[in-house]
Amino acid sequence: MMNEKNTEHWPLQVCLHSETVNVNGWDTDRWKISALLPDQSSDEGHNLTLELHKDERTAYRFNLNSESPHLFVLCNQDEASGDYSPVHITASQDDAASYMDGEHQLLETLMPPAIQCWIDTYLGIHGELIDEGKKKKKRGKGRSSGR
Repeated sequence: MMNEKNTEHWPLQVCLHSETVNVNGWDTDRWKISALLPDQSSDEGHNLTLELHKDERTAYRFNLNSESPHLFVLCNQDEASGDYSPVHITASQDDAASYMDGEHQLLETLMPPAIQCWIDTYLGIHGELIDEGKKKKKRGKGRSSGR
């Protein structure tokens, strides 16, 4: 696990809390992200690293261009206690959607402005992802010249 922030990794600490809510007459626990700390220096939460990947650049741009960009936190539930513990964090909605299979709990939180700037800088350095299926056809080489 990376312990220092760089252009592709940002160590974070995710703190969760549950609250009891009444849904249709039944009390149930609802889990939320109570804090997202920019480093891993506290003992309050779970240490995760937000990693950026070049093949997810389109999803990052889509998220940043939304009205309210979010981070998505994948959690596992302890079957004995019912407590949730975060195991993965992403800024890609596509990556987050791949975990929506019913076995995992996916929580979301507003993306802090500092992380938005960091991701925007990453996209500036690495460029926007180009759809590989829409490359221009090359003229000339290997084609009939029409003469």
